[in-house]
Amino acid sequence: MIKRFWVLVSLLLMVSACVHIPESLRVEEGEILTNFQDVRGDGESYNGSLARWGGVIAKIENNTDSTMLEIVHFQLKSSTRPQQKDQTQGRFRVYYQGFLDPIIFKEGRSVTAIGNVAVKEDGKIGEHEYQYPVLKAKYVHLWKEIKEVDVRVTHNPMWYTPSLWYHPRSFYRSPIYYPVSKSKTSSTKSSTKK
Repeated sequence: MIKRFWVLVSLLLMVSACVHIPESLRVEEGEILTNFQDVRGDGESYNGSLARWGGVIAKIENNTDSTMLEIVHFQLKSSTRPQQKDQTQGRFRVYYQGFLDPIIFKEGRSVTAIGNVAVKEDGKIGEHEYQYPVLKAKYVHLWKEIKEVDVRVTHNPMWYTPSLWYHPRSFYRSPIYYPVSKSKTSSTKSSTKK
């Protein structure tokens, strides 16, 4: 019985570990993914290898049969969502066969792409010469925007004033007393004596 319980728990953990990764970004178990830093250092030896990189869109260009995304690279969380920080590891370009609408895939949105590493491209960031690692994407996943809500609980400053813990006497109703006339009591007493 205990053995079955632990088997069930381990299966649930394995399933829950996969649930939060979008299906289109999943890879076969044991599949080796190419690291972004390795390609930046020596890109030619990794051409054709499988990679899954993510970041924030810096630029989008629609060509006749494909879309180019310039992405600021960030490390991926376990869910494969880019983890935005104050430091980046560089930029890369993603080429996707098909049309990605620039209104939806706009600058500043988080994406994760999976595909094959291609030959690096020379380009510029402003006036700065830059060599871009390139990914020929099979799929580009656009992450939903996270809206940060400022939730602050404020207390009434008078809450801790002892006088507010007790209602003023005017809120209470005083008990109603019905006066009993003395004449009635005396008459009842006299009638009982007879």
